[in-house]
Amino acid sequence: MKNYIVYDESGTILRTGICPKNMVKIQAQKGEFVMEGKANDIEDRIINGKIIRKTEREIALIKKKMEPDPKEQLISQRMHEIMRRQAIEELTREGKI
Repeated sequence: MKNYIVYDESGTILRTGICPKNMVKIQAQKGEFVMEGKANDIEDRIINGKIIRKTEREIALIKKKMEPDPKEQLISQRMHEIMRRQAIEELTREGKI
């Protein structure tokens, strides 16, 4: 088994994984490249076939973008509450709870 890294022409890591050695090359789709190795898609990039660590600033910006939006979290929580109430009402009417 071999670890692999799939990346695009800009060096952005698209995905990583593990597969049999004879299947590494088929992990890349059209417009993608693959190489053997281990990398972190947030902290690393591929430049000239080598794994290079991004700058701390770049990593911080990526992590910031990944933080959930507080408004979206509130909306999601409210939707869950509403759907739960509706489900309880329907199940009660049907005599199931």
